[in-house]
Amino acid sequence: MASDLSHRETTTHGWLRHLWVLAGLTGLIVLALIPPAQRGETGAWLIRDALAVERLFPIFGFGIALALVPLRRAQIAALLWVMGMGLGLAFRIDLMAALQQIPGAITHHFLTLPLTAITVGATLALGRGPRPVLIVPAGLILGIFYALSVKLSDPSFGGKPWIFLAGMGLAIWLMGAVWLILRSWQAGWFEIAGRIIGSWLVAIGLLYGGVALMGNKLKPKTATPANAASENAPAAQAAVPGADEFPSFGTPPPAAPPGQEKPDFQP
Repeated sequence: MASDLSHRETTTHGWLRHLWVLAGLTGLIVLALIPPAQRGETGAWLIRDALAVERLFPIFGFGIALALVPLRRAQIAALLWVMGMGLGLAFRIDLMAALQQIPGAITHHFLTLPLTAITVGATLALGRGPRPVLIVPAGLILGIFYALSVKLSDPSFGGKPWIFLAGMGLAIWLMGAVWLILRSWQAGWFEIAGRIIGSWLVAIGLLYGGVALMGNKLKPKTATPANAASENAPAAQAAVPGADEFPSFGTPPPAAPPGQEKPDFQP
């Protein structure tokens, strides 16, 4: 009796998992097939900005981390992630005011990508021991900065709240899909793959963050002044010889009258 009940619960969870994944994929495919002019502002934003790899890669890594920790820790981290999105929305002005002191933060979405990539990547890359501890603050940090990145790319400038809700829904679907699929398999090689993906995330975060921090120090080459040609005009004219400076060179022949052959040039 108990085994039948357990089997029934497993089957139900499997159907719910498949339904979750297929529903999200179907929605994205339908949205991609709609002509760009008919997608509307929210649909265009989802395709153009919300589905950007640099925005979803940390969410993907967080879903992997949830599948590699005990269920209780994963539930706490997921709850803190949702709470973090609410905190990021509520305190985004204060957060941007604090981050704008960092060089290059304003021109790079207030460093939302490197901060989340390094946080989630370190949680994965450091291995099985510290991961259950690190995933709890990582979920909170990821939620805060993901909400900030969504608000920064909002084409309505906050005037349409459903755009923010669409971004949150996409992130929740992706995180849940990765978490549910990987937890159902529990393959032995997931640990190694998770550490590799975590290393990639840390490397991406460090590279992107380094470019942002050093961007203002990489000065472009000095452009040639607009009046450089006029300033160098006397020198250029002096380099051209005069017409009578080489008298032995000869003179061009006179123009031939109509109907006559042109005389040869006489040096």
